[in-house]
Amino acid sequence: MTSTFILLFFFQCCCVSGQLLLRYNFSPLADLALKASVDEVNRQSSSFNLQRPTSRVVQQITLVRDNTYDILLDFGIKETVCLKFARRSHMDSCLFKRGRFASQESCSSLVRVGSMSVAPLAISCIADTAALGSSSESSSEEVIIRGTGQTPLGSFSPGIILCQGELDCSRLLL
Repeated sequence: MTSTFILLFFFQCCCVSGQLLLRYNFSPLADLALKASVDEVNRQSSSFNLQRPTSRVVQQITLVRDNTYDILLDFGIKETVCLKFARRSHMDSCLFKRGRFASQESCSSLVRVGSMSVAPLAISCIADTAALGSSSESSSEEVIIRGTGQTPLGSFSPGIILCQGELDCSRLLL
């Protein structure tokens, strides 16, 4: 009886809106997911120059198994002056390309982050035509899919959703 009361008290204190609040900082996992996503975009892109992230928003974190999470990211990338074949230890040292012809893209990715691996499941990028100074309304979309199964960005593996939406996830990224 006492253990049941303690367990119920614990869940009542720790639950908000039916979701268990975890005192865990997911920021390192989100950073790994972003790095894996940008690396995959650079690997698959037909551009000669490296892309570098400009922004990151975590939309959802889902616990799939013990220490394995699916992280849904929205992020921006911009072309740098660094060439792909010139391997750099720190991409942060690559300056962004300036001018009208510097490509900029808005991307979304679904990345599985585990204790032993980080694997982008799906990545989708749309060119930002406003950044190119184009007056046309057209935009191009490049879909990059990695992995054995093609997982659309709208589908997730069954699991426990730890956060959903920018405001809900931001408290877990502190």
